[in-house]
Amino acid sequence: MAQFNELSKREQEVVQHLLEGKSNKLIALSLGVSDRTVEFHLKNIYTKLQVSTRVELILKLGQSPVAGRGEVAENKDRLNIWNWAVSLRDAVSKISEELIMKSKTNSNVPTEAGTLTFFEAIRECFTKYAEFNGRASRSEFWWFTLFVTLVASALLLINETVSNIFLVAILLPLLAAGTRRLRDSGKDPWWQLFLLVPVGGIVAVGIMWALPPANSKLEDTLPA
Repeated sequence: MAQFNELSKREQEVVQHLLEGKSNKLIALSLGVSDRTVEFHLKNIYTKLQVSTRVELILKLGQSPVAGRGEVAENKDRLNIWNWAVSLRDAVSKISEELIMKSKTNSNVPTEAGTLTFFEAIRECFTKYAEFNGRASRSEFWWFTLFVTLVASALLLINETVSNIFLVAILLPLLAAGTRRLRDSGKDPWWQLFLLVPVGGIVAVGIMWALPPANSKLEDTLPA
């Protein structure tokens, strides 16, 4: 791509790090410069390549070779995203297995009924996308909350707008899961309205979400 060759060596390095999915701060750390310097280079890159956002830049460079390499930038970017997703999946899977094994090996604390793994919780919450009736175990709700947090954080590194769109799309199933969790803990689902209260409301509702199931056999088996 002729326009890419017009970039300086430093600007090409910035682009290369950007295509690897790094944020401005990570690019600055990799190159040993300040965040403002990275922002300055990005503005020049946007002007030279006639784009206005990171997404447009990635899409435009994804159609041509980058820095003389034989691979297509789009394929490289997809490979990086896929490797990141696989690593995240494996890490979360191992954490989930360790937590389940720990709970099973501890004979003094019986396993809570309805305990789900990370991926089972995600599947359950998406299956009950807008289901506000019924109950949700703590594992179902908190694994799904972790999933939403991880995905939103990853998208934020790429583009803030994309992250916000994801949060809006996932709001309904998250609220539905929260409603079922409150009902499972014996609390009125309308307590979720306290989420509108800055800081304190989130803390209060979070404590309720973390409560054990109400009227469960688990509570009866715990020692007094």
